[in-house]
Amino acid sequence: MTTVAPPLQHNEALIRRKGLGGPPGGSPTLRAEIGSEHLRAGRAWAEPHAGAKPAAVATHKLMHLSDLHFGAHDPRVCAAVQRLAQHLDVSVVVVSGDLTQRATRQQFAMAHEFVTGLGVPERVVLAGNHDLPLFAWWLRWGRAYQRFAVQFGAQLEPQRQVGPFCILGVNTTRPWRHERGSLSAAQVERVAAELSAAPSDAWRIVVSHHPLVARSPVDRSHRPFRAEVAVQRWRDAGAHMLLSGHVHEPGLLQPLPGLWSMQAGTAVSHRLRSGQPNSLVVLQMQTAQPSEGALKAPQRFAQRWDFDARSGDFVCVESMPVTA
Repeated sequence: MTTVAPPLQHNEALIRRKGLGGPPGGSPTLRAEIGSEHLRAGRAWAEPHAGAKPAAVATHKLMHLSDLHFGAHDPRVCAAVQRLAQHLDVSVVVVSGDLTQRATRQQFAMAHEFVTGLGVPERVVLAGNHDLPLFAWWLRWGRAYQRFAVQFGAQLEPQRQVGPFCILGVNTTRPWRHERGSLSAAQVERVAAELSAAPSDAWRIVVSHHPLVARSPVDRSHRPFRAEVAVQRWRDAGAHMLLSGHVHEPGLLQPLPGLWSMQAGTAVSHRLRSGQPNSLVVLQMQTAQPSEGALKAPQRFAQRWDFDARSGDFVCVESMPVTA
């Protein structure tokens, strides 16, 4: 398994243009200074250089959020996420669970207002373990997802084709488990069948709340039951990317050739861990049609955006090409 360190390619280019020097990524002050430039350049960011730009380039963007924990959220960070979604012209937002802190009606209502306020036309929303009632424990028998469904619908494993993104949601939460998740054999086979049936040119993405790939030995306890079987089976069926959250620590991994795993940090909550800031993921896919008519292979990027407290905006700190 390959662990990818953040190279900060695009930030380095901005630093050189501004003549600021210093190490890649720089200090929080430097990151704050370049943050506004990222927002101004959002729509064109990471596109091919002008000298090599083909006749037509279409860029599609997916924003992945996780662990919002409304009830323990930061309004300032919420506003920054909304600004970023609008500046990047995101076409679909994926939320991989833990929308609330304690699964109350009020917290679900706040989470729904935030997600719809992003202004993104397409949404894929999954439940996390915090979205099952803890204190109202009696609801876990037969009505565990009732409050989630009122705001986000009864479909716990949503599927969506948005432009080039084929998004398959899988529910790893269980009402009888407080924290750790699980996958059934039927879920593994169902997702494999859906991956096999997906369009051949789609970016095939599986979303779960619990991470299927461990970043370290400590993370292994966070994986759902049957995670290893699912990763191998879904890669063989054509999966390109696994998106997840739960651990509040972002990271990009390549568990198997042709398959990537991207964990998002906590997007907007105060529940930060291991010194990590609020963080989110953006996937970009660029398709180009050169003037001579030959179709160029699509380019795919996985980007990590961290909240910078000094600027009050999210700054891209990692951008990696992810090939099939």
